Amino acid sequence: MTADWTRGYASDIDYTRGWYRELSPLWLDTALALAGVAPPQEPGRGQGDDGAQGPVWLELGCGHGLSALALAAARPDVTVIAVDFNPTHIHGAQRLARAAGLSNIRLMEADFAELAEDAAGLLPPVDYVALHGVYTWVGEESRGHIARLIARRLKPGGAAYLSYNCLPGWAAAMPVQFLLNAYGQALPGPKAAAGDQARDLLLHLLNQGAGYFTGNAAASARADRLRGATAPYLVHEYMHSGWRPAYHAQVADDLAAAKLSYAGSAAWVENFPDLMMTRTQQDMAAAAPTRALAETVKDYVTNQPLRRDIFVRGPLALDARQRVARLGALRLVALGEPGAALPDFTLPLGPPDPEVSRLFHPVLAVLAGGPATLADLVEHLARTVADWGPDSAGCLLRAVAILVAGDVLAPCLADAQIQAALPGVRRLNQALLADSLVAGAPLDAEARLPERLASAVTGGGVLASVEEMRALAAHWAGEVVMPPDALSRLARLGVV
Repeated sequence: MTADWTRGYASDIDYTRGWYRELSPLWLDTALALAGVAPPQEPGRGQGDDGAQGPVWLELGCGHGLSALALAAARPDVTVIAVDFNPTHIHGAQRLARAAGLSNIRLMEADFAELAEDAAGLLPPVDYVALHGVYTWVGEESRGHIARLIARRLKPGGAAYLSYNCLPGWAAAMPVQFLLNAYGQALPGPKAAAGDQARDLLLHLLNQGAGYFTGNAAASARADRLRGATAPYLVHEYMHSGWRPAYHAQVADDLAAAKLSYAGSAAWVENFPDLMMTRTQQDMAAAAPTRALAETVKDYVTNQPLRRDIFVRGPLALDARQRVARLGALRLVALGEPGAALPDFTLPLGPPDPEVSRLFHPVLAVLAGGPATLADLVEHLARTVADWGPDSAGCLLRAVAILVAGDVLAPCLADAQIQAALPGVRRLNQALLADSLVAGAPLDAEARLPERLASAVTGGGVLASVEEMRALAAHWAGEVVMPPDALSRLARLGVV
């Protein structure tokens, strides 16, 4: 009998090739500052400063390793360790790391049980642990291994990022997942084929007015979104035997044994209660007997299906002066072209407050000239925006958080870090494009294109269009790129 190494996790089809901006230390440090919590390392402290080593960052369940590779290329001062139990994923990521000449990354094939014990000392103490789309997709035993691993390896003051399916936001649509997974368990052959059959049945039930859907708008919307889902997404999002959404209070209780405390959300806007809840709702959450239950009450208000939580082992609060200093030093960069139309921003309470949204275009006008710190923005806008008052700096902070949520702005590394990152970032992007079908792929869903390209400016990945990627591939092949400014945005973002 062949041993099952999957522990109930679907592995007969590759994971989606995604990048996740919330995993980067710069992003997490800023989210912690917004929440009033000190980050794992002092700002500006890196390898070579008073003999101190740069931070150590660990990703558990890294998939194809694209987020880890981008971080390693953009942050040569960071030791990057990325783990996945699927050897195909790790083999592909190792090949990309060699092609990019990245010496500060370790890509390991291992499972959580092995690392939780770590008798061989495979892992050093780490400053950051990141898990995207893992915790509520694996079984209870694996979740226990994750908690023990974090307890053993995360340093005091270290940050753990977990994104997970949460309740009650998922409650109404859980039967959709049940049917998809049940078909995957019952039918022989690849899970993708079973998922297609279950999806067809769900959509037929939806179209035929099944009572479950007619009385359940959330489930109807989720089933309808399955129409265009790719096979890798369908399998890896829904078809695992350990799949189980959790209440925030349950996750906080799981991680309390590792001496972790909830510190804030990696979704920057969620660190502003007034952007998420009415005053009465805020008061109701604040009246909860524990922080974990207060966050759970917030989830009842927002009904969000996914949380992006940051837990800290031994958090230290920032006082008002420290918080202002850290946030004032935050550098920001505009991701789009100057003058590009803004997306529609919809918060749980509806459109942003006019006092906040009126600052969107003035912020982008300043950043059209290049990256600027939040302190620079305050100084400039205080001189140029009408009716700037005592509350305007707080409105600016909220405007920035909303623009970041919409992928309009991103946090930005220092100039010296950008220059140090450019060679490795360029090599990684060349390897990514060589590894894809970008040179001649048809514009269809099966084209194996990167979702993002590495950026020396943001320290992570930035979205790039198919046209931009093809122009970049042509540029590196020595061809004439037309129009001449086709690569201007990518050059500004440190992609090329």
